[in-house]
Parts: sequence; structure tokens; C-alpha cells
Amino acid sequence: MLAKHILSSAIFITLLSIFLANNVASASNSGLGLGVNAGEAENKQARNTKSGSITLAQNSAAKGLRHADIFPGFAKLCDIETPLRDMSVKHLKSAHSNVKRLKPSRTNSFRKKQTLGPMQVFNNLYFVGAGNVSSWAIDTGESIVLIDALNNEVQAQKYIIDGLKALGLDNKPISHLIITHGHGDHYGGQSLISRLYQLQIIMSSKEWKWLAAGAGGFSSARWGQAPVFEKNTAKDEKPGGTLGVNDASTIRVGDNTFTFYVTPGHTPGTLSVMFNVINKGNTHKAILWGGTGLNYGADASRIKTYTESAARMRQLALAENIDVFLSNHPKMDGSDKKLAALKKGGPNPFIVGNDTVEAAFDMLYHCTTAQYIKASHP
Repeated sequence: MLAKHILSSAIFITLLSIFLANNVASASNSGLGLGVNAGEAENKQARNTKSGSITLAQNSAAKGLRHADIFPGFAKLCDIETPLRDMSVKHLKSAHSNVKRLKPSRTNSFRKKQTLGPMQVFNNLYFVGAGNVSSWAIDTGESIVLIDALNNEVQAQKYIIDGLKALGLDNKPISHLIITHGHGDHYGGQSLISRLYQLQIIMSSKEWKWLAAGAGGFSSARWGQAPVFEKNTAKDEKPGGTLGVNDASTIRVGDNTFTFYVTPGHTPGTLSVMFNVINKGNTHKAILWGGTGLNYGADASRIKTYTESAARMRQLALAENIDVFLSNHPKMDGSDKKLAALKKGGPNPFIVGNDTVEAAFDMLYHCTTAQYIKASHP
């Protein structure tokens, strides 16, 4: 059943490519006519191609923005007016750039950035992240599986280690650390956690290679030490170490199964994870989308992989009846607001239903399709 859905997604993407090519060709041919010299025809052809692609991009962005009320954190992906920035390019700083500036509040007084405290989200899922980046802890009965390690050791101690203690989970070891992708705000605290626990660090095999090759130039002084892949040469797999996983591979830890999907787009080997969460005795399926932003400029080929990943995950969400959507930045998936609502009681706001999970991937698909069309016709 899942294979059928994924195949349908692949066929859909192929048809989209044919559709775009035909539209471009149609727009180009419409500029040719009797009495028009070759130079004028070429200019008109280019204008029509550009005009047609802009319209297609705008239409796709509009389709994505239909879901902006549910996922406002994704709306920036649909902004085709602002050029995509390549974050690997280091920009010159002004003389005053090292001065820390706090945002003024409405009362004109300055306040620090908001942080989110540790919190139980489901019977077996806990938020132990910061205000701008997430870390999720899954209690498997026998140990804790951690998804992402924040920016550095200081954050890992403050939010993850101290957070687990505040939640009463410090009596259980962290057995696995899943790193969704090779940016330091997700791996930076791994060195501390690795010293404290004999754990296994997991990334996609492709991402391990990308990280070892320099991660496309992405770096920050704020980020902690990057993990290094060490191939296990022992006949029997020993505890700890590193693991590179491939698409659709699974691991069983305690009472939970984690299924990994390689979803390139944010980075070449971004890892998205499906697992079970328990709410008042009822089991729900959760998907954690491993990377959201387009931060490498107008690279059409990379954006296309993002579009394909989103389309595939949309089909997976439908096939698996996934009803919980998570990401690794609280403001992206709305976890910050959901955590605040959860404190007030009532129905669990993280159980959004299959339609809403589908809408998340539909928005990601259409927004990045708009960016792909724009990048393909500069």
C-alpha cells in the first residue's frame, strides 16, 4: 500500500515536470510570428518564458499559503519576492555587529529572548528544547531516545540534562541520539551527552558523509563540536558508537519502533523520523520533519529534492494515518504555542489529525515548488 502511494507521488512529480516544460515551450512558441526577426523573437520568447514561470510560481505559492493559518512558521518558504539567502556565505560584519541587541517590547523596555521550559507532551514524549530550537525525548520504557542535541554543551546541560532531571527522567539512560541533519544547532551538544551516556549517535549515511566533507560551508562560532562517524569493526555491535541509517530503515528501542526516512532538501541527507506516541492510553503516530528552511540560495536542483521529499511524506502521512506533526524548531511547527496551550489543560493540541499533517506537507510541497520554478527561470 505504501509503495503504491510513493509510486503515485513519483508519477505526480514526473507529470508536474512535463507540465512545466510544456508551459514553458508554449509560452516560448507564442512569441514567434511572421515578420519578427530572430533577435526580437528570442527576446519575446525569453519574456514569455519568464512571465509564464512567474505566474506558475505565484499560483503554487498561493496554494501553499492556504495552510498558513495552521502553519504560519512555514509561510516564509512561500515568499518568492525575497531572494533566497545562501547562509554558507559569510557576510562582512559592521563595526557594531558584536554588540548584542535585545528586541524592545511594546512598552519600549528590553527583554531577553523567550525560552521554553521542559514539558511532558505525551505519556512518552517530552520537550527539552530551547526557545528557537527543539530537542525531543522519547521514553521507551528502558531508556531515553533523544532527537537533536541543540547548539552546544551549555544548552545541552541547561535544557536537556537539567530538563530531564526536572521531569523525573534522570534515572533512565539516554541510549540513542538521533541527529536530524548536519547543522550545529542540532548536533552541537552531542559531545556533552556522549560523555555522560554510552549512547549511539544516528544520522543518515548520506548526512554523515556530507558533514565529514564540510557540511557545505555551514558553520557558526556558537555551535559545539560535530560528531565523527566511526565504523564499528566488531563482529557483534557494541553499545554506543555511531550509526548511519538508510531510507525506510528501522530500529526497535524498548517499547517503540523508530522508522527513518531520508528526506533531502534542507540538507542532502536530512532525516525524518516516524514513531509512536501515547496519549491517555491511546497510540498515535508522529512524524518529525527533519529540516525546513531553504538556506542555500536559489539552487534549483536542491530545491527540487525538497519538493520531492515533501510530496513523498504527504503520501506517507496518508498511508500511515499519521496525526501528530513535529519539527525541530518550535516556531516552525507551532510547538511554542501548543506547549502554552497544553499547560492550560484540555485536549492535547499536538494531536492535530491526519488532515492537518497532510496540510503541512502540502504547504511544504507547494511553497518549495514555487521556489523551484523561480530558481529554474532566473
